[in-house]
Order: sequence, then structure tokens, then C-alpha cells
Amino acid sequence: MRKDETRKPMHFTRRDLLRSVMTLTAAGFASRLGFPALAQAAAQVSSTRRFVFCYFPGGWDQLLFLDPRDPTANGKKFDDENRANTLTETRYASLDGHNGFSSKVITAGNLTFGPAVEKATSPLPKLTKHYQRLAIVRGINMGTLGHEVGYRYFLTAKFPAGNTARGTSLATEAAAQMQSTLPLPAVSLRVESYNERRPGQYSAMRVDSIDDLLMVLERGKDLLERDAVEEALSDYAKQGAPCAVNVYDRRGLLTRMRGADGAARATLGSKLANKFRFPTGKDDLSAAVRQQYGLNRGEAASPAARAAFAAQAIKEQVAQCVSVAIGGGTDTHFAGNTGHADALYPGIGAFAALIDDLAKSPAPPELQRLGGDSWLDHTTLIAFSEFARTPMFNTYGGRDHHLTSSCLLAGAGIVGNQVVGASGDVGMGPGRYDFKARRTTSQGGENIKPEHVAATLLASAGLDPAGALIREEPLRVLVPG
Repeated sequence: MRKDETRKPMHFTRRDLLRSVMTLTAAGFASRLGFPALAQAAAQVSSTRRFVFCYFPGGWDQLLFLDPRDPTANGKKFDDENRANTLTETRYASLDGHNGFSSKVITAGNLTFGPAVEKATSPLPKLTKHYQRLAIVRGINMGTLGHEVGYRYFLTAKFPAGNTARGTSLATEAAAQMQSTLPLPAVSLRVESYNERRPGQYSAMRVDSIDDLLMVLERGKDLLERDAVEEALSDYAKQGAPCAVNVYDRRGLLTRMRGADGAARATLGSKLANKFRFPTGKDDLSAAVRQQYGLNRGEAASPAARAAFAAQAIKEQVAQCVSVAIGGGTDTHFAGNTGHADALYPGIGAFAALIDDLAKSPAPPELQRLGGDSWLDHTTLIAFSEFARTPMFNTYGGRDHHLTSSCLLAGAGIVGNQVVGASGDVGMGPGRYDFKARRTTSQGGENIKPEHVAATLLASAGLDPAGALIREEPLRVLVPG
């Protein structure tokens, strides 16, 4: 298994650069996979769908975001005074007047969000503006209270062995099944990525910052010096292959490798770096990006900047599958609602700005002819975390790890304005879902798990969950047709 990215800060060296360029060019993919895997990849169907995976690190508070309880509804069942019976306390009143938040749950269409989803003082677009393109999946059983385990479980749709990930990241899987031909089939900004069984060219290019990506795309002179071995390989690549080699190219391996080298040269000469200079750029495009995401000039590491990075990668047709760590700061056992809402909202606001950006940005004519005028019509997004926070406060006035989580799906291939699944009314435990009847149930059924969400994402693009070794079925109510 190849680990493509970690959450730890990276020291981006020349070796890192060359490895990233190799990801661009698919160099060495034959030695990793061999001819059978190449034949399998060639048999798959390409797709124009794009994906954006938005990770909120640390475990988010569902009462404040995707799975709220309204203390004023149902005879005040979830009033904090009734917490001994519901094992749930919202303490929403603590948000009144705090930093632009309200104590009220927020409703849009069939969706209900917690009070941290909006701030009256924020200039960013409201997430609820696009409720018809959003779907919430609740009551997901993460099966763990460990950060790394839940994180890697959601990334690969396979429960880790200890803390070690198993399987291939969903972004890499999707890029491989779609046979992506974009310069970067998959790119990952501060999100782990794994490739266990797919051709090497679909492994995510990993970067720790926007500057790292610029370094790869620009390849400064100090990182281009070649040693003797690299020079010899370069000279050999320029030579024509002897007939004997061509005979053994019947399966196309050598042709693919030559094509990859050509693609690398074209990619590195296409000035893709210019698409990602928005944090400091003086041109009109950079200014428009900063305005859309509420960025100050020079701001390149915030959730909003990472969301803008994802949008640029999609809209400029640089990458097919983009993974970004869009949240941060929610791994706390001491912050109450005010502290957690302050930490959670920047990621929510960035996600809302990203959806709004894609919704109002026209897709290129070749995609519009396939149906859908905007980039959101061709892009599927997911917002997720490794687990949630407990419905009861601890003795420090904070919340601890809780295995029942939710996720938010949006965009292409997703039937929006609906909630699928539910957590329990006592202690917010994982609910039961009847996949045949397509509804929550109190008897029978099963828990919704990350595998079901992964299968849904793949199915939304007409891809094959079984090809990803996912044996669970999709949430069919979310997939058209």
C-alpha cells in the first residue's frame, strides 16, 4: 500500500517534488501493477464527473451543524431540562448574541441545520441558499472513537487494521474508474490518500500547501538539477526503441510510458501554476477569487483559501478529484458551544462559498452539451469528519468523541433537499435504515456506514462500487433513476 498524504506538516524537498512529478506522469506504474491491472483499467468507462472531498478534522459537533435538536419543538422534548430522559443537551441559548450566531435551528426546505451553520455577520454565501442541491446523511455508525481510524475509514470505505488504512482512497478509486485524463487525476491538500490496487497515475498528488503545488508546477531551477542516472534515463527516453522492444509492446505498456512522458512535458509547460496564484495575484481573476471566499490578500492557509484551491482545480480543469482539509480546530474537549461554533464555522462558510462558486460558474461548452450549465452540475461534493461529539457536555463544559456522525452531499448526481437516516432520540445513537424500503426504521434494518456513503458517491457518477470492493449498496434515494 502506498500512503500518499499525512496530516503532519511536510518538509517539501526536491525528492518530494520529483515524486509529485512522477505522479503527474504515471512513471513506474507498470512495475507497481503489471499487465493485468492495465487491462482491467483499460476496460473501464471514462466519465466527465468531478469530485471534491472536504474533510473537517477533529470530529464535529452534530447538534451545531447537521443533526440538531430543536428545544422548542415536539412539546419541548429536547429542552435541556429534559436531558435526563433524552441524554441530550443543546445549550443553544449560549450562542445568542455570540459572534453573529443565533440560538435558533435553521430550516431550508426539508433540511434542518444547527445554529453554527450561519452567522449574521459573515459576508460569505449561506449554505442554505443551495438547499435544493444538498442532502444530509445522518446516523452514520463510525464504529470507532479514534481519530485516525475514523478518518481513514471514511477515506477508503474500509475499516482500518489497527490505525493502518486498508484499501484505496475513494478519490483515487473514482479517478481510476473514470480513467481521468486531466493533468492531475487526483490532488490532495492536507488530506491522506492511499492507492492499493489502481494504476500509479491515479495516485493523488499530495501537497501540504498551495505554495507546494506551485513549486511542483513551476519546478524551480534548484530542483531541476539531474544526477548522472537521471541524465542517462533522459537520454535513453529520447532514443527510438529497437524492434525487439516494439514486439513486447503489444499490450501498449511502452506506448503508455512514452505518452506519460509527453503528458508530463505538456503539463509542466502549460503554466497551470498561474491558476493558483489567487492569494497574492494582482490580476482581476485573483481579486474575484478572494472576494468570493472573503480572503485577505496573502491569505493562503485558511479553510476559505483551501476551498478556493479546490474550486480553481475544478473550474480550470486541472484536477478531476480534489481532496482538501477544509475545517480545523474542532478537536477540543473543553470548548462549549461558543468555542466549537467559532472553530466549526470557518469550514462551513468555506464549503458554502465553494458550492456557490461552482453553482454560478459556467461549465465549458463540451460539458454543457452533456447536460448542466454550471460546474456544480458536473461536480459532486462531500463534507465529512471522522466522528461527532457527544450529545451531553462533560464536566469541563465541552463534548467528547461520539461514534454517530453525519455527512453532507451536494451537487451532481445527488437528489437534494432530503435527509436520509437518523440518530436516536435518546443519546443520539446510530439509527437503523431499511435499504429496501428506503426509510429509517425502528425494527430491522441496519446501520448506515461509510461504505454506504462511498457506494452512493460512486453510483452518483455511474461508477461501480463493486469495482472498489465495496459490498454495501448505495443509498438509492439519493441517486437519480
